[in-house]
Amino acid sequence: MSEKGAQALKELLEGDRGVFTAGERITGQGPSVELICPATGEALGSLSEASSEQVDTVVAAARAAFSSGTWAQDGPHRSAVLRRLADLVDAHAEEIAYLDAVEAGKVFVGSVEEDVPDVSGNLRFYADLITQSEGRFLQDATGWGWVRKVPVGVVGAVLPWNYPIAMLGWKVAPALAAGNAIVLKPSEDSTLSALFFAGLATEAGVPDGILNVLTGGGPSVGQAMGLHPDIDALTFTGSGEVGRAFLEYSARSNLKKVSLELGGRAGYIIDEEHASDFEGIAADVVGAAFGTSGQNCTASSRVIFVGDNDERFGQFRDALVAAAREITVGDPLAEETVMGPVINAEARDRITRWVEEAVSKGASVVFATPEVPQQGNWCPPTVLQDVPADSELGRGEVFGPVTQLVRVSSREEAVSAINDEPYGLASTVWCEDLKQAKWWTDQVRVGTLAINGYSEGTIATPFGGLRQSGFWGRDNGPEALDAYQEAMTVWVAQGLGPPREVNPGQEARSGTREELA
Repeated sequence: MSEKGAQALKELLEGDRGVFTAGERITGQGPSVELICPATGEALGSLSEASSEQVDTVVAAARAAFSSGTWAQDGPHRSAVLRRLADLVDAHAEEIAYLDAVEAGKVFVGSVEEDVPDVSGNLRFYADLITQSEGRFLQDATGWGWVRKVPVGVVGAVLPWNYPIAMLGWKVAPALAAGNAIVLKPSEDSTLSALFFAGLATEAGVPDGILNVLTGGGPSVGQAMGLHPDIDALTFTGSGEVGRAFLEYSARSNLKKVSLELGGRAGYIIDEEHASDFEGIAADVVGAAFGTSGQNCTASSRVIFVGDNDERFGQFRDALVAAAREITVGDPLAEETVMGPVINAEARDRITRWVEEAVSKGASVVFATPEVPQQGNWCPPTVLQDVPADSELGRGEVFGPVTQLVRVSSREEAVSAINDEPYGLASTVWCEDLKQAKWWTDQVRVGTLAINGYSEGTIATPFGGLRQSGFWGRDNGPEALDAYQEAMTVWVAQGLGPPREVNPGQEARSGTREELA
């Protein structure tokens, strides 16, 4: 489908050069990582991961580049470079989308139209934002000064595989804009677009050593980054188990700042009393549940219908099935494809096992796509009802193309279904009455609440979760810069005159000027 994309793939795999540092790609000295196409199950090639010694070398290069001050101290220059990089990302959207399609199963058309523009948009947003920072100036009787934001130093970023290039943009854009050097570890399931992006960064003028990429697995390279004493902050998107490990690594090493986005179990609430167009709502639900094959931490894995009207519930269920039936499952590179494969065989088998367990315990299959490709890692879009609470599907994050239809009588029950979960990342409420919609926003406790249409917000809005869905930081918006900056106070004291003589027998005292007066 893409000659330019195929050529980019070939060049990235030639020579086994999966480590990017000092402006060039070099060969890793660790074990070989096989890159698998999830749509076919076939190997694309392999890259050797970075050794522990190479992790140290790359972090040292990042520290040296940061400490030189060239990048950190020239905001206008950073802004200009980020804008050039945004232009290059747009110019190479086809290659980037192709790499994510063949390696991560991302639908090519969707990536070209959404994921890649999200990256360039982030770069331009933060390029603009850093030109507007003026600091905070203060003055009192003791002196005067200001509070300024300074880069944290060397940032480690451990990326997920479900949105390879988009999540890279969420981390890289604010970290670079703030003046940091960054060491990226893309997922071993989706490495190629990060390596391609690093080449564009050098072309745009990002100095050597400021942006680095390490190929490798979590237990090796990821852990080494978490424990590294010269990485000042680490940002991670992924599972709660790994996120907790990074907090432990921070405590065991240098108490580096750690920002975590750890997934969710989002609900899509339909307030039946204030919902008119079931066909339109169902289409939106299907997109929210099955987009990216359900491999999205904000995917609507529960569809919660609020109301006791049996006829209306039946109408909505029929509309949901009809919308799910319209999904075209197939080759991620095909123009008509809506949903591609899941990331690997392990994910496919786990999702299948969870569905089978729920059915064995009493869940009913409302709909499942009758046919999906047999070669590769495929799961049918599936809607279940009456999922038992004691099943894996009833309590866990499925991270696949599966959603469950839940019916409750009251709005309070729906709120409890969201707020009583360990997760608190995002949810959606469909309610066409403005006053009632305000009630929902006051009751539901999540990081992002979409009203009358699934959304994660925009580049300018902070993204992150409550409870066990996140820890400390946010992606996107001005808030994201906080993860990559420190507040520094500069205070200039007023002249205090010559030291006061101490009378014989009088002890010198310490304290504030007021106390000593």
